Amino acid sequence: MAGNIALLLEQIIASPLKAVIDAQEESARATMEFIAGMMDRKNGKLVPRSMEVSYSQAYVDADSGDLREEKQTLSVPLVTLVPVPYISVDEVEIDFDAKIVAAKPKKEIKAVSLYAVYASRSTSSLDLSGEMHVKIKAKRADIPEGVAKLITTLSNSLSIAGDE
Repeated sequence: MAGNIALLLEQIIASPLKAVIDAQEESARATMEFIAGMMDRKNGKLVPRSMEVSYSQAYVDADSGDLREEKQTLSVPLVTLVPVPYISVDEVEIDFDAKIVAAKPKKEIKAVSLYAVYASRSTSSLDLSGEMHVKIKAKRADIPEGVAKLITTLSNSLSIAGDE
């Protein structure tokens, strides 16, 4: 086994789990950047970017009974129009074989450190490639409560302005 580096078994197990946590952190950061990208800074505060939609609204004049038309403008925050990208890891299944190559007693805590290398499933010989079978299921998760409240509040604050 010259040239192979044995790792603590804890490292072999923890490394893929840490990678999943890091990926989850990156996903959360991307969500925050997406939301911030839908905002403008005005007077030191974040204000949602809006889309202005102009249209004509027909109505019956209560006094004369005539059909009238009034121009309206609807201001809609962009963040309420598009799905917020939020993905969370639903399940992680890490499946690999490891071959224990050394054991070293830890005197201070009466335990044993196990050193291992990744082992091949296909043969009984050592697989030096470090092959791991990793299965990650990701799904679009429910938006965090704070983001949902922000979008609901912005949706409830839609403003319509008319001619009069």
